[in-house]
Amino acid sequence: MTTATSQACVGSVLFTDLVGFTEFNDAVGDARAVEVLDRQTQLAAAAVAGQPAARVVKELGDGLMLWFGDADIAVEAALQLLSSVESARQNEGFPLAIRMGVHHGEALTRGDDVVGSTINIGARVADLAGPGELLVSDAALDTMDASRRNELQCASVGPVRVKGVREPVWLQRVSR
Repeated sequence: MTTATSQACVGSVLFTDLVGFTEFNDAVGDARAVEVLDRQTQLAAAAVAGQPAARVVKELGDGLMLWFGDADIAVEAALQLLSSVESARQNEGFPLAIRMGVHHGEALTRGDDVVGSTINIGARVADLAGPGELLVSDAALDTMDASRRNELQCASVGPVRVKGVREPVWLQRVSR
């Protein structure tokens, strides 16, 4: 086994999760479930297309982890993905809602992966979102360009305790 070299970076992580995927998979079988996963990946790839500092890092079961050079692009991509999934639900019969979370901070690259506390918190933020919801940490919103942030509708969720993290994380429910 080769040890990957770690390198420090700063950016924003976006996690997605398909709500009710396990039950859906059980009801329709693996082949149809994989089609849904593939469609989510296509929609996510479209949301980051043309952004040089953005990429889909990996698939995580029924979710995705994406990395962005800054929070402006992360939040914009998340809102685009949320809109795309909702459109696919209405027009293509995409069967599941998506929930997402964005967090910003320092991390380490490890080969093609990105790891660290920022990543762990981002995953926990996504876990707290409801169907069709985007939660964004204040750490991410605070780094955004003021004019872009002012275009968003933000509703405070408040300080939230996330598993494995000592300090509460301040969250906002974000939409257009």
